[in-house]
Amino acid sequence: MDYQKHYDNLIIRARSRILDGYVERHHVRPVCLGGTDEIGNLVALTPEEHYTAHLLLAKIHHNDARLLYAANM
Repeated sequence: MDYQKHYDNLIIRARSRILDGYVERHHVRPVCLGGTDEIGNLVALTPEEHYTAHLLLAKIHHNDARLLYAANM
């Protein structure tokens, strides 16, 4: 499975819409991988999408324990 493709599609979709109600901020490039808190690195996701994003990142960067920890949180 191409986890990177699924993650990229999730981020593209998040950048092209406006959500009403509860959202969670997600760092497109995780802080632990050099990402920042700049607007261009943040997207609004539903809680389900946020969880999925972290699972995908853990699969993409399977050797990075920090991302596995984030997915479990």
